[in-house]
Parts: sequence; C-alpha cells; structure tokens
Amino acid sequence: MTGARPQRLDDLRELVASVEPVVPAHERVLPVDPAFEQLLPAGGLRRGTVLWVGGASGATTLALGLVAGPTRHGSWVGALSVDSLGWPAAAELGVDLRRVAVVRAGGADWPVAAAALVDAFDVVLCGPDHRPARRDVLRLAARARERGAVVVAFGGVRQERAWPGVHLRLHVESAHPARWYGTGRGWGHLTGRRLRVTVSGRHGVDRPRSVDLWSPGPDGVVSVPDGGPAENPGAAPDTAPSGTARVLRFPSAPA
Repeated sequence: MTGARPQRLDDLRELVASVEPVVPAHERVLPVDPAFEQLLPAGGLRRGTVLWVGGASGATTLALGLVAGPTRHGSWVGALSVDSLGWPAAAELGVDLRRVAVVRAGGADWPVAAAALVDAFDVVLCGPDHRPARRDVLRLAARARERGAVVVAFGGVRQERAWPGVHLRLHVESAHPARWYGTGRGWGHLTGRRLRVTVSGRHGVDRPRSVDLWSPGPDGVVSVPDGGPAENPGAAPDTAPSGTARVLRFPSAPA
C-alpha cells in the first residue's frame, strides 16, 4: 500500500490534465436550468463563488439539479465525497454523466483532491461523506476565486458548520415539509415533490427570499410550479442515465 497513494494521485493528475474547459473563463456566469435562474442573483452560477445547499430532505436533489444545467451546456463537474450519491437519479434530474468525474478521497487526501479539481473543472460538487476542516474550506474558497471555479457543497447541519463564509446558501425549509403528489387512497404512484427553498447570502441578496419548487416535478426535473399543484400531475418519463461517471479510488477512502 506504500505506493498506492502516489499512484492514485498520479491518476488524479492525469484526469485533471485530460479535462479541457469548454466554457471560457471570461464567461463569468455558468448557465443553469430555468428553475434556478430566479433563485440565483446572477441568473446562473457565478464563477469564483461557493454555494451551500442544505436543510431538510430534498437538499441532495436540489444540489444535483443545480449542476445539471452546466453539464448540459458543456461544463465539467468534479464530484468529491459523494460515495452515497445515486447517479441514476442524478441522470434523471438532467445531469449529463459524461461530463462528471467522481473522485473518492478523504482525510489528508481531501484538500489535495479538492484543490486539483478546482484547478481543472468548472464546477466542483462536494458531498456529505466527508467533513473538511474549516481551514481547508477557506483555502479552497480562495483557490476557487482565483481559478474561476464554482464550488457547490451540500449536506446536513454537521457538514454545514464546516463551510463558513459561503457566498450563497440555498436552504430547504423544515417549517414547510416536503409534500409528495401522485398517490391517492391505496392507489397511484409518486410523481412530484414540492419544496420551499430560502436563498440568502452576500452576493446580490439584500434579504432572504423563499421560492416554491417542484423537486423533482412531473417531468422528473427541478422546476417552478405553474399555478396550483395537481393531486396527480402525471407520471414522470423514464430516463436512462447518459454515460458513466469516472471513479478514482484513494486508499484512505472507504470502499
């Protein structure tokens, strides 16, 4: 195992070298799906910023929906600490898995891997399977600002405390529990979930504001409700995953 870690780091460097940014760095805002345009002050993901997505049940879906748009517009996403993530569900939400690279790293390897991803990828998605040290988060934020990358972190309360000073926070409100639609009394199937999301932060958000979203909606993606919710808005279409996310394993990460 003594040579395993250097080999994995070499694999990561090879991956980073093989990824060429498709979206020019001078384009300061990465496009997102329409549902997120009203949530984000810039109408997209502003380069050089860090976003936190958390709160009640539904934060994972919200984070995946947030990065779906950039992948379909040519951006690459590097995903870290997402061992528990369901990639078929991500594909159904519109994430183009052909533009996602998954890196498994924890402990002392986490800041090394995170820095390498920020150097090469338009978006870095940081999941809940590792709680980084605050100093590593601050260094990562400074590096993202320098490189023009976007960091999207998501998870529970424990992970949120490790992410100080983020630019925007998208919080699924627990005071308004998620409501599922599509089922009756002993019949039907789930077709949509309604969430209330509060946006707060330092970039263009004068005061917190709340928005209701389908997450996911009847069409399987995150969207803005159109009028009053229907009790059975229709079945979501079957969507097969497109491509396969590439996975690199670090020896310190759980199998």
